Amino acid sequence: MISKSRFLIPLILCGLLAITTQSCFDSDDYDMDRLSDKVEWTPNMIAPVGYGTYTLWYLLNEHELNPNDQTIFLEGNNLVIRHRENDIFTYAVDDVLDFPNQVSQNLGITIGTFAGIPHASIPTNPIPFSETFSVDAGDPDIILSNLQLNATIDLSLTNPLDTEIDLTVTFPGITEGGSVVTRTFRVGANAINHPESISLSNAIVNFKTPYTTSNEVNIDFSVYIRDNGTTISGSGDVGVNLTVQNIDFITASGDFGKQTINIGTGSIDLGVDFWDDVDGEYRFADPKIHVHLRNSVGVPFAINANITGYSSSGSTQNLNPDVLQPTNYPKTITDVLDTPNEETITYDKNNSDIVDLMALPPSDRLDYFGNVDLNPNTVDIATQPNIISNTSRIDADIEIEIPLEFTATNLTLKDTIDGVDIDDADKVMNAAVVITAQNGYPLDVTVENIQLTDASYNVIDEIKDNEVIDAASVYTSGANIGVVDPNSIKEVSHEIKLTQTQIANLNKTENIIINAVVSTQNGGIPVKLKGDYELKFTISVQAQLDLSN
Repeated sequence: MISKSRFLIPLILCGLLAITTQSCFDSDDYDMDRLSDKVEWTPNMIAPVGYGTYTLWYLLNEHELNPNDQTIFLEGNNLVIRHRENDIFTYAVDDVLDFPNQVSQNLGITIGTFAGIPHASIPTNPIPFSETFSVDAGDPDIILSNLQLNATIDLSLTNPLDTEIDLTVTFPGITEGGSVVTRTFRVGANAINHPESISLSNAIVNFKTPYTTSNEVNIDFSVYIRDNGTTISGSGDVGVNLTVQNIDFITASGDFGKQTINIGTGSIDLGVDFWDDVDGEYRFADPKIHVHLRNSVGVPFAINANITGYSSSGSTQNLNPDVLQPTNYPKTITDVLDTPNEETITYDKNNSDIVDLMALPPSDRLDYFGNVDLNPNTVDIATQPNIISNTSRIDADIEIEIPLEFTATNLTLKDTIDGVDIDDADKVMNAAVVITAQNGYPLDVTVENIQLTDASYNVIDEIKDNEVIDAASVYTSGANIGVVDPNSIKEVSHEIKLTQTQIANLNKTENIIINAVVSTQNGGIPVKLKGDYELKFTISVQAQLDLSN
């Protein structure tokens, strides 16, 4: 803000210095009497240096040639610093649920001992056997209730008998196309590690109840001993080695546990350059940090994050926000598979120390860090399970919004004009700058001093001016509190006179440092800066020149 309006002060000084090189002015162009009635000596050179009407919006944005560099925006008639960075945090489904390679499970189906039994005496009914197998979800705290997946179940079968058997494998909790998955395999006599496989495509897996972290699936076997026409011999169990491979889940439901996901660290540069040029105390009334979420993960979570601001002086301040829990997360499979839900959570003065953070000011950078905590509350799988798909993800953007509504005390602005080259200051006998202004801004402005320095920035001389360009008053109550009262705007006029020593020191001046102070009044009521606030001014430079040389 200030960096765009401070060009008025150099304009005054440049006008003063310009008179040393001008040979003449047409007195018919100016009302010399009116311009000279402010000084005690009689000038022989009077030049209006500048005049105009400047809206606050113009001063703040006139020099932003690239719209991408703009950080101050006019929204309605309100001025707002706004900065956004996209995709500061992303987490995908494999941060929540990632199935590792599954461990093989060995099962034995007891069929009894056959010691030369005539084929006519073998059991006529299949021998049943039931078991469960567990699915490893990659985290010991994850409880699965339902999966939709593609997968392969590899079987290695061993037959202890000297006759063929038919082994039927049924998964009562797994359906494919609406039908229970069942397969029958013929295993040769005395076969060892006979390979078979079951391919599942878009299958629905319902886990055994009550749901536990074992994530068990029921499996039923039946063994039919085939007649070989002779005696049947053999002893031991029918061996089944079962391995689930290549789990490619489509959707998953259950309780995914209290996982903690690190959001990483990053830095934000607000790009508000004027913070580098100010000292003093100011507090924005209502700054906000918005986190914009796009969410297709059907898991409640809490954001336990923080932001640290670093000023150019080395000071720091934390945001110290409350833990915030978004509510608009997907709650059905249809919602999870649809367009991501959008939600914005906001850190403001009610749930964080953002006012202190922005008063630092964070002119160097803002660093963010923290965690996302899944399932901060107990999950009821029966009524509201966690739900994700293989495309689920959360993306977060951050937007910093600072309405230009603030209080300021002794806000010191400093600017330097480098490379000043003045060769003819000895022609100036007396000089003064007269400023007449109508200040429609709610800001008192005082140019405390103008320092003349050498090339090494050692101060040679100092031009002091403690006159205040009075601020317009603001309403202190009602709907327009903090807004300028137009009836309070008044015209003020004052002059800055140079001493003989100061004029002489212009020849030695290489740089000029300008120090100004800005304050707000109104009993601490934050002032609201509006785009149509106006500053009207005229500036004239008046001098006595030695025209004899």
